[in-house]
Amino acid sequence: MSNIKILCDTMNDVPENIMKKYDVEVLPTTIIFEGKEYKAGVDIGEDEFYKLLRSSENIPSTSQITYATFKETFEKYISEGKQVLYLAGSSAASGTYQSAMIAKNDIEGEVYIFDTYGLSIGGGILIGEAAKMATEGYDIEQIMNKLEEEKEKVNVFFSVDSLDYLQKGGRISGTKAAIGTLLNIKPILKIEDGLVKQKTQVRGSKKIIPSLIEQLRLEIGEDFSDKDVYVGYGDDVNEHKKFMEKVKEELQPRNVYPFRIGACVSCHSGPSVLGIACLK
Repeated sequence: MSNIKILCDTMNDVPENIMKKYDVEVLPTTIIFEGKEYKAGVDIGEDEFYKLLRSSENIPSTSQITYATFKETFEKYISEGKQVLYLAGSSAASGTYQSAMIAKNDIEGEVYIFDTYGLSIGGGILIGEAAKMATEGYDIEQIMNKLEEEKEKVNVFFSVDSLDYLQKGGRISGTKAAIGTLLNIKPILKIEDGLVKQKTQVRGSKKIIPSLIEQLRLEIGEDFSDKDVYVGYGDDVNEHKKFMEKVKEELQPRNVYPFRIGACVSCHSGPSVLGIACLK
């Protein structure tokens, strides 16, 4: 049994197949919705979150995990004789990584912090890799060296059916949102340099899934026979099923795993978000 305790946060979405297989603890960020605070995954589940997102005129915000939470959690596992490896959501998108570093420096014990530079499934893939290596007996230095190589190989793309949430969150201007809606434009977004950036755009909802698959193919290549592809969604189960089938049919990967896109991305994208990811 590994002596390494792996921690992560809800800035990264860890797929169910990884959570079921490995002992990974997820520290929740706080979602602030209509003046109320919820711990993601603790006080509010995914379905309830998306219902609130659909029904509210306002978009929620998130706040980072506190220094006190990190300190308490690190000390708990150190007292149990564990080495702690915390895989942080992108430092470019949040101050959570910095809070963890301050807490680490204020305590004694083996605490290691790795900046995944990822959001959503981008970091989730790396968390799965780390957990697998820990169970196979690799030490923390070996795990972190491997993750440093692999974080440059993670490709994550998203798209949204509505521009309303991007506009409400200040990601695009009201004018751009209005024109985009009029022209039925759907942005294709990529997690790049630890942030969400627009890669390209398509016209019409029917082109979203083909474009996401094509963007992944352009990055990875044509042969997915030894690849695991992750296909994500917000609250549109039917569209997600279609997406999964299309990925299996067109890319023929080794495995296709579903994942639920969490609040970190969907607060800005809205509930109709779809995503795809693969490690090159």
